[in-house]
Amino acid sequence: MTFEESLDFLNSYEPDDYRSLKIAQENWKSLISEDRGNLERLYDIYFATIKGFLGENDALALNGVKAYNFILAFSGTTTVASHGGKEEAWRILNERHAQHLDLLRRAISRPNSVVSEKFSRTKTGTWADIVTSMLDLYYWHKPYSNRDETLRTEAAMLVPEIYRAFPEHKSFLLPDHLMLHPDAIREAGDLIRFYTLEKGQPDAPLLVDLAYDMFGFHSDKGKPAHAQSAAILQHALSDASSWTEQQLDKFLEDVIFTPLDIQTYSQQKAEALLQSTIANYERLLRENKYESHLGTSAQTYRERDEKSLQMHRATLNLIQTDFDAWNGKRRDKAVQRLAVSATTRKAFKVVKTKLPAPYGERIGALLDEVADYSNRPKLYPPHKPSENRFKDLGLKLLVIEQLMYQQKVLKPQFDIHLFAKEYEKREISVEIDGYEIIPEVETYFKNLAISDELLAKVETLHQSSGLDGGSEFIYHLYPFWDPGSGDEAIPVSDKAISDLELLPNLNSISGLENSKPSAKLLKALAARDIKVSTEE
Repeated sequence: MTFEESLDFLNSYEPDDYRSLKIAQENWKSLISEDRGNLERLYDIYFATIKGFLGENDALALNGVKAYNFILAFSGTTTVASHGGKEEAWRILNERHAQHLDLLRRAISRPNSVVSEKFSRTKTGTWADIVTSMLDLYYWHKPYSNRDETLRTEAAMLVPEIYRAFPEHKSFLLPDHLMLHPDAIREAGDLIRFYTLEKGQPDAPLLVDLAYDMFGFHSDKGKPAHAQSAAILQHALSDASSWTEQQLDKFLEDVIFTPLDIQTYSQQKAEALLQSTIANYERLLRENKYESHLGTSAQTYRERDEKSLQMHRATLNLIQTDFDAWNGKRRDKAVQRLAVSATTRKAFKVVKTKLPAPYGERIGALLDEVADYSNRPKLYPPHKPSENRFKDLGLKLLVIEQLMYQQKVLKPQFDIHLFAKEYEKREISVEIDGYEIIPEVETYFKNLAISDELLAKVETLHQSSGLDGGSEFIYHLYPFWDPGSGDEAIPVSDKAISDLELLPNLNSISGLENSKPSAKLLKALAARDIKVSTEE
């Protein structure tokens, strides 16, 4: 495909065609790989098209749906993802940063209007899509290895203006941009006040997105919006005692309860929302446009949607047959979310303190339920170090694999996701913490008591290199363990020699070469007539 053909392709699809948008980005990715100069050409067209939108004449500017598609595709995820592409894109953006900021200021001041009648579900089809795409350029075109946030911080100075100029817009990245503002806590608090007190719109998508980042179910504990949620609310609610009942009601429902999915619904509205979701999944399955991506097969994506559809249908049935039970399940889930997040509990304690009666009491009642939940018996209670009899963790993990996951006699079977849901000393995020051994899981396995009766059932052990898919325990201890990237098996050391007394019926170990065992360990195994074989 030629460069000109890649631009013409933008005219061939509608802005709500996500599949074609990704093709457009892949076209450019290939062109950039062939000739890095094509990236400079794309930037030239980008600047010219933004100027065209702002009323300036430029021969390179695109028009109509072609222009809208170009801006959204170029500022997106994979356009410059080719080797070295991000570094070159960042160099160009750095050189033109001052000009880009000027265009962004002018873009913010332009009244919002419809740019495209068709748009994807994450967009609005309005001028605000262009504005936030301009800002997103600083996120998607930045190299992963570059820790210098100077450009993004300077762009973040304009983010509060975007929030105020386009209150009906939605952009999942905007809270990230906002929290790079030098005075992010005050600005975020002021925006909550702006939407609640001035606009009367605490349910505005941009504010709800910020609230989700602060304490929603999938809020990223590594992000400032979550970490600083208590301070943000402290500022936002500084004079909450003088707010009207309507303002307090809306704030609680839209900013506090919605991210935890305990906002008030009528049965009719709850049914309508689920029916809409179900209809969307049915459409996706009917169209069957699934594609393989990043090692995940199209069939896997389809099966995920089939399971989601089944789950949503079951939820709809519960809403229709026992509405109170459905609300109870939502409440229990929110309580659990608060119980495992000290950061979110701290934020909610601020809300409880700042809101006048009876609103503060509603938060207080929720926190009381959290305290009761914390006192419930746990599926994975902590074990004392004195309950552990093994000297070598590597060997013990092989024993756990055999008894817990293969024979299934050591119970309860450990699941990191269930453990994270009930762990309270800190918030464990598998997505963030899973790229190394999770300390709390290591401690759980290390101290886990195993009876002599169960240990006597161990006759064979296997240490996996990962070539056979890996042992099950490792994906709970180290969820994103990747032997293909150099991650090694947890070694069995000479300390295991004394542990052999605990395993009277052990007669074979396979795969021990993955531990690079010492001659001393091998001699001890041979002395007990324990056969050592290589991994098949």
